[in-house]
Amino acid sequence: MIKLETFTTNDTPVMINWNFSADELFQFGGDAFTHPLQEEQIVDFLKTENSMFFKAIDTESDVVIGVGEIVLMEDNIAKLARIVIGDRNSRGKGYGQRMMTAFVQYATEILKREKVILNVFEWNIGAIKCYEKIGFTFANVPPRSFELPNGEVWYSKQMDYTKE
Repeated sequence: MIKLETFTTNDTPVMINWNFSADELFQFGGDAFTHPLQEEQIVDFLKTENSMFFKAIDTESDVVIGVGEIVLMEDNIAKLARIVIGDRNSRGKGYGQRMMTAFVQYATEILKREKVILNVFEWNIGAIKCYEKIGFTFANVPPRSFELPNGEVWYSKQMDYTKE
């Protein structure tokens, strides 16, 4: 089972120790962070208004396996962002779906949001399949493009989850 707890400045070493590559950091954090990830960036990020940042803990091992953000938006919408299974040993074991379910439940049940949205890079097939399994569908909005420092362009698509 996955438990979400508020991410605090005391948790920053966990993220630093995940040693994200530049591409991984951009995939996970967009332009919120720059490589190499440093404590000051995380501390500054935690001050973001209308944002809640969580650590995801595997309750069986009591290990922080990932993190994620819920952004409180207008029109009773919660946006999930900066979600990652940072612990490489925890990847490919089904934690992603459990973690995403925990975030959706928190947004809909605790925060009482009617709609949950997220953006996913179109090449990230594993994440897309994970999101679809828990009820996300592609929104009818144009993709956004992001240019990486190396000149490569990634396209992001919005997916929506509506509470039934």
